[in-house]
Formats: sequence, C-alpha cells, structure tokens
Amino acid sequence: MRIKFLSLIASFFVVSLVVTSCLGENDPIEYSSDTTIRVFELDTVYGVNYKFTIDQLKGEIYNIDSMPVHSDTIIDKILISKLSIASGVVSIKSYDGLRDSLIDISKDSLDFRNTVNKPLKLTIWAPDMLTKKDYKISVRVHKHDPDSLKWSYLGTMANSQITGEQKSVILNGNIYTYSVVSGTLKVYKTSLNIGSSWVANNVSGLTALPTSLINFQNSLYATSNEKVFTSNDGITWVVAPEFGNDADLLLAPFKTDIAYTKVEGTKRFFYTKDQGKREEVPSTFPVKNLSFTNYQTATGIASILLVGESKESTSVGENEKETTTVPWGFDGSHWVSFEPNNTTTNCPELKNPSIIYYNKQFYIFGSKFESFYTSKSPIAWTKANKKFSFPYRDWTAQGISPNPDPNKDPEFRGRVNYSMVLDTNTQYIWIMFSKGTATFTEEIKKKDDKGETGTVTETRTYTHEDEVWRGRLNQLWFNLHK
Repeated sequence: MRIKFLSLIASFFVVSLVVTSCLGENDPIEYSSDTTIRVFELDTVYGVNYKFTIDQLKGEIYNIDSMPVHSDTIIDKILISKLSIASGVVSIKSYDGLRDSLIDISKDSLDFRNTVNKPLKLTIWAPDMLTKKDYKISVRVHKHDPDSLKWSYLGTMANSQITGEQKSVILNGNIYTYSVVSGTLKVYKTSLNIGSSWVANNVSGLTALPTSLINFQNSLYATSNEKVFTSNDGITWVVAPEFGNDADLLLAPFKTDIAYTKVEGTKRFFYTKDQGKREEVPSTFPVKNLSFTNYQTATGIASILLVGESKESTSVGENEKETTTVPWGFDGSHWVSFEPNNTTTNCPELKNPSIIYYNKQFYIFGSKFESFYTSKSPIAWTKANKKFSFPYRDWTAQGISPNPDPNKDPEFRGRVNYSMVLDTNTQYIWIMFSKGTATFTEEIKKKDDKGETGTVTETRTYTHEDEVWRGRLNQLWFNLHK
C-alpha cells in the first residue's frame, strides 16, 4: 500500500531520536546507513523471468535482454517480485516529480512503460533515516517484433531506365546490378552502406546479360555464349583462361573451387574448375535463373544449395499434377536433388527463384512475390508465417490511389523482373526491381447486392518504378547490436 508525502518517514525519524535519547550513554544504538539494492526482479513476462543489471555507481537498473514488443500490456501494472535491501523503506517519485510515496513491493504494482525515455525513480532510505540513495529503473522493450521482417524503401535505381531482366552480385562492399537498357548492357553500382545512390556504366567485354554471375575470391565471374568471363571492377570483362572456351553455366563457388556445367555433344556434365569432370547433368537440373546459398550441414560439411528453372519440370502428388521447385545440393563431390514426396511439403514451382540460408533456415521466393517458403532441411517446405513476409497493402481500403506509394503503401505482389543479394555481414536482404506493371489476384470478403458476405477473387494491377528495397529480420538486428 502506498503512503504519500513521506509523513511516515518523518515519524520514523522522530521515533529514532526519542529511542536514542532514552538510552544510556553506555548503550548506544547505531543504525545502518546502507542504501544498496542487491537484487531487483520483476514478475515474469509471458512466463519468462528477465534478468536486471544493477549499476551501483550510476544508480541505474535495467534489463540487458529486451522484453517482447507487446510487453507493454503487462508491464503497465506489474509487481516488483524481488527487491533486496539491508532494511529501511522504499519510496517512489511521482511521474511529475512533485511528490514521493512509500511503496509496499508485495502489494503495489507499478507502471514501467516508457521508462527507457523516462526512468522510474526509486529512493532507498537507510535504517538511520538520514541516508538515502536514488536508483533509476529502465525496463527495455523491443519496439519491433523480433520475428518480423522490417523493410525499407531506398529509392529508385536508375531513374526508371531498367525495365527488363537483371542480375546482381556483391563485390568488395558494393552491389553491382546488370541489365540491358536500350540495347546496351549496363551495370549500376551502389555501396552496401548507401543503396539510395547508384552510378551507371556501360559494360565492356560483355554484350548480353550473363546467364550466370558469381563472386569468387574477390573477382566476378560470368557465363555468356558458353564462355566464362571475369572482372575485377565489374565494368571491364575479359575471357577467363582457366575455363577455356567451353564452359556452359557457372553454378556456384565452393571453398577454393567453382562448380559449373559443360556441354559435350548432346549431353551436359557437371565440372569443377580444379577437379574436372564429374557426372552427367539430369534433365531436371536447373539451367536458368540460378540462385545458390552456402551453408554447413548438421555434421559440419560445407555445402551448397541451388535452385533455378529447369527444362523439365518435376511433378509431385496424385497423378503428378503439381509442379515443384526442387533444390539441389553439392558437398564438393556430388550433386543431389531434394525432391519432395508429397504436395503438403513441397515448394511450388517458381519463376526466377531465389534461395537464402537465413537465421538457420532456408528460404525460397520468386517472381510474383506471393510468399516465402521455408525449411530447416532441404526437403520439407512450408509457407513462412505472416510475420516473415513481403510488404503488401490493403487494396480494400477506401480513398487510395491505384498505384501504391512505396513510402506509404508498399506492395511487392505481382512483380516479375527483379534480382536479389544477401549481405551476410549485416543480414540485409536486398531486392532490386525493374520498372514494370504488376498483376495479381487475391481473395477478399465482400458483400453482394443482397448484403450477404462471401468470398470473391479480385484482380489487382499497378505500375511501379525500378525500386530498391532492403529487409532484415528484427531478431538479427538485435543480435548484431548486443
């Protein structure tokens, strides 16, 4: 029970003087001047007990691990479950700073919302009733849901020049995006620290958009017209002599080697730059719009997981009517397909698919941007939860323009031409879009002429510029800044 205006403290002080004056000279009583808080703890939040740090020099108490984003509904009225002091009394300063109140920690709940900006002030009065010490308590709460992707719009890339296919790669802290503009292959470059300002250059040595593009040992490698080209600056390209003139498609870098395919007569074979010929490439292997990610298996083996578009689709389910995106793995010796055996755990066939290993899980998405598909193993795939998703707008809202404002009403669904890179240092997922018109359908609840509500399918069409976006899982931002 709170006792206001500290009248009780004054009475304690008077009583202590009376008791002391009644004692004889040979029976002195010394009251402790200890005002130290040794233990501080709040009730659990969502069943979790959060540890608090006590900085005795600064008189500050705070939790290092922030509480979940929705904890405000709990900490607006929460008990201090543990407060260890020598003895004495505890008072709290009102939010307006005009008065103090004594508190009973076993009964009085306190409001710890917004204490990061305006800490709650506790005063510990020592048993001698003369010594006191102030502590400022800050309860840290995440501003964003740690399980959600946070996306940022960084502007346009090339003043709406890019309208067709594109490919992107990271080299020496920069993003290089390639596309054919007005019949000329161009490269657009920006720093990973910026993203809102791009520099354009005409490409020398390559005339068409590469069929594959990778970074290997701080140099770029690309395939075009069954030749491998290399570049140190992303602008000037020359034929890579170590591959000769007959490499068909670069697949992925692997440790100190590069995996690729090579056409011999009517057949295609797996190769690596150092080890040479491996085995024949099956007809279901991806040969277009490749995307790969490096990872370690549960047994610690360095591996590659690759997706793309193949000449022959893979079907699953009853009567094999549903086509699927099949990841392929490489451990340095063999390529293996991870085909699903049913329709409930497969990743649907995607155009221009992208794959990343992110927060200890695999994620795949592709053109149309309907959803992420995720898996902890390369075989069983499910739709990612709604928190891990792309920006989308509510098209049923009133008074909105048909073409979304990326700052106010972001929308990815229905888009086709894009490229993606993952910055493993900051965990940012970068997506670059070409200018275009996007179309998609969605099911919504709608009332008919009779006022009855039913489900209808509506088509959405809108235009968008050549936009640049980056997104990151909030939890990974928290981990980077611990």
